[in-house]
Amino acid sequence: NLEISDEHAVSCTIDSPSPVLLQNQEWITQATDRIKALSWVTGANVALSHPTPRNIQATRSSSLANVGNIIAVSSCKGGVGKSTVAVNLAFALKKRGARVGILDADIYGPSLPTMISPPDVAIRKSTVNPHFVRPVEYQGVQCMSFGFVNSKAAPGAGGKGAAVMRGAMVSKVIDQLVLGTEWGVLDYLVIDMPPGTGDIHMSLAQQVAITTAVIVTTPQKLSFVDVEKGISMFEDLKVPTSAVVENMSYFDCVHGHRHYPFGHGYLTTLQSRYSIPHTFQLPMADAMNISVDTGSPLVLSDALPTVTAVYDDLATTVAQECVKLKHLARVAPELLFDKTRGMVLRFFSTDSAEEIVLSPVDLRARCRCAQCIEEFTGKQILDPTTIQEDIRPTAVQRKVYKMDVACSCADDVGLFMLKGNYAFAVVWSDGHSSSLYTFEHLRQLAKEVQDDAA
Repeated sequence: NLEISDEHAVSCTIDSPSPVLLQNQEWITQATDRIKALSWVTGANVALSHPTPRNIQATRSSSLANVGNIIAVSSCKGGVGKSTVAVNLAFALKKRGARVGILDADIYGPSLPTMISPPDVAIRKSTVNPHFVRPVEYQGVQCMSFGFVNSKAAPGAGGKGAAVMRGAMVSKVIDQLVLGTEWGVLDYLVIDMPPGTGDIHMSLAQQVAITTAVIVTTPQKLSFVDVEKGISMFEDLKVPTSAVVENMSYFDCVHGHRHYPFGHGYLTTLQSRYSIPHTFQLPMADAMNISVDTGSPLVLSDALPTVTAVYDDLATTVAQECVKLKHLARVAPELLFDKTRGMVLRFFSTDSAEEIVLSPVDLRARCRCAQCIEEFTGKQILDPTTIQEDIRPTAVQRKVYKMDVACSCADDVGLFMLKGNYAFAVVWSDGHSSSLYTFEHLRQLAKEVQDDAA
């Protein structure tokens, strides 16, 4: 967007990947100086724009179609202040000009309704798409929680109407909350994950492409042990961890001394062991507890400027990491079906591509779901000799979106849709519908095929 006036004044717009980046002003200054350095230029006006984000793994009809980045805030240990960090991170991003949403993914103990105080918490149908509902808005942030859908499940409701559900039902509820909410245009969707590494975490990883994770811990060894499990889980799901936040790290006494009642924690160990690029420390302070109890995020007030500065730093750091991750060469494999060739598996790198052809029978035999492989022994339940020679994929379930998408069996070529960041889901002509092939599984399979050919 470049304009030159009759008086030789230059106006242009620079597309920035995020309004949160600290480099934005630097880019404006550098561009202005370079334009003014031209001898014929009489003036320069440089502005920033932030294009509508596009989720490359979402269809136009998906509720996540215009959600640019998805940030998971997680901890395996309960009671470490994860929800507090998630909420303040979301509003810190909003303060810096980003379009932000927050999803409270804790079905059993939703905390978002307590931590914010919107005047209207009614959940209403979308006027644009009848399949979606509109999120609750607070201070410009789009908010969704099971506590808004079932207010009696929120903290302080006395347990009446609390969520009592099995894992399968919880996964369905999560799907509805994340995929059935009309998020609109968002630069960032912050997901406040529940404690642990259970069904909800797997469901979310399968349904949405999480950009990065922020891990919350405390200085105690027990928290450190649990956090390692969480980091390992995200590694398995191919979700990079951008930062670790150590909450309740210290307190400053009235005499001006800093005290570490729980020791100095394990931030250095976590950072070196898992190559986590950034760490942050948050203190124990009464103002933080008061902000939670009054339903007003700390970053929206001036109660603790030093803590607000930490959250601002966390927000800009995570935003920068999201940009870096999107520009890295992390190209996902492709899995296609060609009627004349079979299963076509393709891998990509920065300077090369590789294609391997498999038979549908072989791929079906490699299914490692609970119906085909004994979970604890690894023994194969499926008898490969019972697989029909003419087996083929009949449909592809794309649960990343609101509704499943099926490829016609008459298609010559069908692309198998991604499950989150790490796997493909396939439905077979023999009726088997739970095949899930991780990228690592496919790479191992490709290596075996190459070794056999050699």
